[in-house]
Amino acid sequence: MLAELDKLEFGSERFTRLLAEFEQSVGEHADHEEREEFPALRSRLSQEERTTMGRRLLAVEKAAPARPHPTAAGSPALQWTAGPLASVLDRARDAVTSTGK
Repeated sequence: MLAELDKLEFGSERFTRLLAEFEQSVGEHADHEEREEFPALRSRLSQEERTTMGRRLLAVEKAAPARPHPTAAGSPALQWTAGPLASVLDRARDAVTSTGK
């Protein structure tokens, strides 16, 4: 969905409709995490384990691509291999784009 949004003209009818679908999906996902997943983690893991998970998540986010790369979506091995490179390229693209505006 993000890959498609990235290709669409901002404000177009299709963009607006797809963005609304995306927002609903993200909201539903967040609600599920808050109701089901986070309480289960809090009840089953120690504070130390949760802190370790949080640190690992932050480290992975730094190496994660900044935009969708659908060609890697079906392959976890490809995501782990290409993800850090895609991350660097995405951030370089964002830096060039932001300085050109």
